[in-house]
Amino acid sequence: MRKRVLVVDDVPDWQAQLQTILKSDYEVITADSYEDALEIVQERSIQLAIVDLRLSPTDENDRQGLKLLGELAKHRINAIVLTGYTEPDLQEEAEEKYHAFDFIDKGVLASNFQRIREVVGEVFNLLEAKEKAKKQAIRAASALQSVSFTEELASWPLRKFRDKK
Repeated sequence: MRKRVLVVDDVPDWQAQLQTILKSDYEVITADSYEDALEIVQERSIQLAIVDLRLSPTDENDRQGLKLLGELAKHRINAIVLTGYTEPDLQEEAEEKYHAFDFIDKGVLASNFQRIREVVGEVFNLLEAKEKAKKQAIRAASALQSVSFTEELASWPLRKFRDKK
């Protein structure tokens, strides 16, 4: 099965740019609203979501992306925040309350799109390592060996297993 990334952004250019950058390695599904994204999450298996905090082209105070992060957390889906609103309190909420894997400024990303490929690759490398460790633990348990299922085997939230850079 191909690795699946959900891109949630109300700006079609950002959706298209991210899809172009990621489509060679991942299946990329796009949504432009909280409602559309939630429907996709409920219908499809999503391994990672890239979420804009503001999902309204006309409402500067819209923060439905934060609400979506809460829903993603309920479904244990790792998320990367990609936003033009980089206030420290928003970043703290996204990372601490909703366990966002990363919080990326669109302005910075616009000059270095390779960064998003690197972060998405890091997420999937961690997910693969966790899956491999789970399979080894299951094999050991099947062989009646003593196994402890620690949180090190957990694939959500990945943020706590990330190498600090």
